Amino acid sequence: MKIAFLSAFALDANVSLINALRKKSDVYFFVEALYEISNFLDKDKLEKTITPGTDVEDLQRFRDFISLDKTYVIKGTRNINVLKKLYISYKINQYIKKINPDVIILDNYMLTYFISTLCYRKKMLMIVHDPFLHSGENILLDRCLRNIHFRLIKHKILLNENQKEDFINHYHFHPENIHTSFLSVYDFLRYHQTDKENSSSRFNVLFFGRISPYKGIKFLLDAFVEILSSHKNSDMSLTIAGSGNFDFDIEEYKNYPEITFLNDYIYPENLANLINQSSVVVCPYTDATQSGVVMSAFAFKKPVIATNVGGLPEMVEDGKTGIIIEPKNTEALANALLTVYKDRTLLEKMSDNIQHRYFLGEKSWAFSADLFLDACKKIR
Repeated sequence: MKIAFLSAFALDANVSLINALRKKSDVYFFVEALYEISNFLDKDKLEKTITPGTDVEDLQRFRDFISLDKTYVIKGTRNINVLKKLYISYKINQYIKKINPDVIILDNYMLTYFISTLCYRKKMLMIVHDPFLHSGENILLDRCLRNIHFRLIKHKILLNENQKEDFINHYHFHPENIHTSFLSVYDFLRYHQTDKENSSSRFNVLFFGRISPYKGIKFLLDAFVEILSSHKNSDMSLTIAGSGNFDFDIEEYKNYPEITFLNDYIYPENLANLINQSSVVVCPYTDATQSGVVMSAFAFKKPVIATNVGGLPEMVEDGKTGIIIEPKNTEALANALLTVYKDRTLLEKMSDNIQHRYFLGEKSWAFSADLFLDACKKIR
């Protein structure tokens, strides 16, 4: 089967998925370099509108992971430049015509591949990363482009099973056209790691990712302050790492030397090292779909404390690969942190379970890719 994979924003999960897919099919990968913080590709280094992967410096680290001669990087432009965007879309479609894929996997609803969407919509499988838009992020343009693509593309695949039924009922889709798979570990981060050893003697709690209201960061901070007040001599620290604006005042939390704020975009090299130096990663979200944060943590076999929202309980097995708690519950979050802090043997067992499930077992990329291929066969 010949597959064209059209991506607009990320290398993270895609390179791992494509690596798994190409073992059983012929995969051509298109990725847009628009914002470097979205996919770690510097578009200013690109001289052509579409550049083969073999000529892109930022991709060379992945040369043993994906087929660079079947990879194409698009020098992107913002949606506001509609005419230029559509011209680029036309150019991309010329490549698609030559490739003549059996199936096209689309991971976005941007204008970048809109011409191809119009031409090949009947053989497309659309990855729906967010079955429902996050609270505080319901932007009009996003809704419009999303709805257009939802109408054009019949077959869609979600990355968790929990939200499938609600997604079908909300949009009135036919169940046979809605498929599911899952995210596995973000292998790409290990290609960026420079600090190979975890040399820290402290118990490091880590939150990382884009700062947004639905992330529930205040609940984590309050839980951590509560722990500090009752365990004054603990060797526990907390790092909040990510770009964006807080929806609450963080000044009072800066008074605690145990709390570090890295309020900036965290590039892969730094992120890989932060995760490697952590003891546990926390996702205190108030709503969610699936989470690349969990899969980034699991790439380094770090257990995750996550809330019972969206697809997170599918990704984090309670008591096995982390702890699941109810959202907006500061006490439950504090108790979960203390549980793994006091029981390091449990923490080690969780790390071992991540190894067995996500690197070798039923949650590996090989199994995820099989579900994608099953969905693709129903389109042909």
